[in-house]
Amino acid sequence: MSSSRLFRELHEQSQPLLIANCWDPLSALVIEQSGAHAVATTSWGMSNHQGLVDGEQLTFEQVYNVVKAILKVINIPLSVDIEAGYSLSHNEIINNVLALATLGVAGINIEDKPSSANALRGIEEHTTLLKTLKNALRDHGFADFFINARCDLCFQENWHTPQLLTRAKAYQEAGADCFFIPGLTDPAVLKELAQAMTIPINVMVLPQFCDLEQFKHLGIKRVSTGNALSDHLLTQLELSAEAINHSQNLSFLFENTVQTRFISA
Repeated sequence: MSSSRLFRELHEQSQPLLIANCWDPLSALVIEQSGAHAVATTSWGMSNHQGLVDGEQLTFEQVYNVVKAILKVINIPLSVDIEAGYSLSHNEIINNVLALATLGVAGINIEDKPSSANALRGIEEHTTLLKTLKNALRDHGFADFFINARCDLCFQENWHTPQLLTRAKAYQEAGADCFFIPGLTDPAVLKELAQAMTIPINVMVLPQFCDLEQFKHLGIKRVSTGNALSDHLLTQLELSAEAINHSQNLSFLFENTVQTRFISA
């Protein structure tokens, strides 16, 4: 079974698919060895771990090289966060996605708000991109490739539920395989959205929005940690670095033992 087909089936379970987001080969390997059935990259984490802020500061070539390295060390399906596509050109975006599909990536997460813009792409423009992308993938033999259509509406001011439902249904009709709505935490709206859609709904964990049983009750099929795991580890690194430079005892560095089984061992 292809990784894309397996990844697709993971969205059809009774329990929500929990995705821990990685940013490099080591983080992906650790996540896989923890028992994960699939993994996805976080553009935020990938950017931060290269000393950059999120928002397409990385080039697609940089992302491609990290993804290529990740695929060399894991065996579970990998989805890639391509932000808004790393281009304003639809043709370039499609070529970027085809390059990832050719590598063996199972799917992508693509946003409807370019990093250089303050507003979302118009519905017509974004649905045209999704349709064209879906057709291109099918034409190149990647019919099962999984498109997670991220909608950033809830990060905009003065949005309302009818707007959300309109975009969600439009993205679904354009060929999206999953609808990702980070920032939305209202249970009533999430339940209405899940009931209105035939494709899976993906949410992102946030403070006070981390209850997997609640997500299942609302009909959510996929839950992403987003940048939370990366940020959590970065704060631990900051605290450790601070302790190294200001402590008289460094025994804390040896409190735990690395458990990861490296593939070159």
